[in-house]
Amino acid sequence: MTMIKLEYIINFIKDQIVQIYGYYKNIFIEGIAGMENSNASLLDWIHQNIENPQEKAEKSNSKVIITSKDVFFSKTMESAGKILIQVDNPYLTIAKIGNEFFVKKETPIISQTAIINPGASIGKDVYIGAFTVLGSCKIGDNSIIQENVIIRDDVIIGCNVIIKSGAIIGNPGFGFIKDTDGKLIKFPQLGSVIIQDNVEIGSNTCIDRGAFSNTIIGSNTKINNLCHIAHNVVIGNTTIITAQVNISGSTIIGNNVWIAPNSTLIGHQKIGDDVLIGAGSVVLSDIPSNEVWVGNPAKFLKKR
Repeated sequence: MTMIKLEYIINFIKDQIVQIYGYYKNIFIEGIAGMENSNASLLDWIHQNIENPQEKAEKSNSKVIITSKDVFFSKTMESAGKILIQVDNPYLTIAKIGNEFFVKKETPIISQTAIINPGASIGKDVYIGAFTVLGSCKIGDNSIIQENVIIRDDVIIGCNVIIKSGAIIGNPGFGFIKDTDGKLIKFPQLGSVIIQDNVEIGSNTCIDRGAFSNTIIGSNTKINNLCHIAHNVVIGNTTIITAQVNISGSTIIGNNVWIAPNSTLIGHQKIGDDVLIGAGSVVLSDIPSNEVWVGNPAKFLKKR
């Protein structure tokens, strides 16, 4: 059981704190409260957009509660000896606390069962899981490559990247052309895959290498499980691609885009910055920046 002194947590989030109420010395925190919380030693938090935040805070079983400044330190809380920590964004603050103090960190290690090409370049403090196969690729510092991942030759992976089990990075893209006799001829796939810093790639996701140019995933982009990213796709920074999204070849996606589950982009499209694509959408055309598109076929819904 992990017990963290509350003073350490407060010092960690000091730049985000608006006000602290109650005596917080020599208090220890066991973990973070979920929806059902009956443990006083868990750190509770009230989402800034939830209904009746004051009531939720009043009824919390936790001794320590993180809230927005809309929740006040009532007589009820004071008499119960509670500690109220007001911050600007409780959702963001609790995420940072959880990652810093309670998420188990992978110990940098290279599994003895991993198959690694002698030409592979592996940075510092990298985790390589069991039965992972690495070609002549490059992996940056502090990255985590989980079990049963395949990374082909010439793939370049930045620092602080997480690639989850079953992902395949850098296989040849799917492209064919008919010969004069109707026989399908494989179109050469000579490019690579470049994954920039702080990217996360989910389990069983496939990212294909480019044909003559590279497939590129921008920094801080997060891709969920069971996605397909085809050849020559370029994805910008801080974009969210949720589960079971299919992005066909030569699609260009901007920064800060959100693509909801089960969406399909048919290829050779340009998606602008700050776009939201709704669940199950089939995108047949370009989408300008700052717009929300939904449906099959996807159509403009509103400005974002």
